[in-house]
Amino acid sequence: MSHRTGGRIFNVKALTRVEGEGALRVQVEGNRVVDAQLNIYEPPRFFEAFLRGRSYLEPPDITARICGICPVAYQMTACRAIEDVCGVTVPESINSLRRLLYCGEWIESHVLHIYMLHAPDFLGVNGAIELASTHRDIVERGLRMKKVGNRILEVIGGRAIHPINVRVGGFHRAPTRAELTSLVPDLEWGRQAAIETIRLVSGFDFPEYEGEWDLVAISDGDRYPIMGNRISSVSGLLDISVDQFGDHLSEVHVPHSTALQGHWEHGEYLVGPLARFSLNYDLLPEIARNAAEECGLARDCRNPFRSIIVRSIESLVAYDE
Repeated sequence: MSHRTGGRIFNVKALTRVEGEGALRVQVEGNRVVDAQLNIYEPPRFFEAFLRGRSYLEPPDITARICGICPVAYQMTACRAIEDVCGVTVPESINSLRRLLYCGEWIESHVLHIYMLHAPDFLGVNGAIELASTHRDIVERGLRMKKVGNRILEVIGGRAIHPINVRVGGFHRAPTRAELTSLVPDLEWGRQAAIETIRLVSGFDFPEYEGEWDLVAISDGDRYPIMGNRISSVSGLLDISVDQFGDHLSEVHVPHSTALQGHWEHGEYLVGPLARFSLNYDLLPEIARNAAEECGLARDCRNPFRSIIVRSIESLVAYDE
């Protein structure tokens, strides 16, 4: 922390329990924050550049290496973009298998965030290792829940980290019936564990804060969106196909960060679980909608601290499906 005339500056040089490497600089004058900068300082990896000139069959395998926690999002985006360019419509059986693979990613990614990255803040510990000593049962449940998601990625994607079974037009290999049915007992256990997780996190003490941003998310017809072809906003100012993204939203580089920042003409907007939940509340399966009502989560919630509840509800969506 440093002092200057009329205010203070807080510098957090290394944020913990986040994906990637980041720092935070906040300038405060009196009781008012006048400037806040999230500095993503890890080096850019130039995926866009080294995809140029490659075969159109290669991006699914290359983009899967962008992230070890959410590789399916990049693979599916690459596949669907190439299929759209080539005029390919994949059969519904392939879309269903892709959605199941995506459910596996939602489970392992959401559970990681809930139990390992986010819950320690609410439970008063420094991290997951300390949490294991104070709340061992909670950590063990989280690890088992995440393992179920990893297993889905192994069965359908070929391996739990950076799946290799996804290709343009479908998969290199279809899972057998025996492989799929072997998942059922753990998924049934995980569905109940997700309900218990919702009850746990909804009891946390949340700061009362709601932003004035719009909420923007994909939509997928009459299903709760995991994939989707349209982008919508709660305000109704946005309802476009995904290929119109660049006509309405922009991503710009700012000097203090290697990550791009998203902008649009109508002010601030928020993406992610809160936005997806608000825009698609009526499409939640009954078990998830009942859980949301039980914990008192409003469909128009704009408190980002409560996103841990929404992640728990979306985990239930994935297990149930």
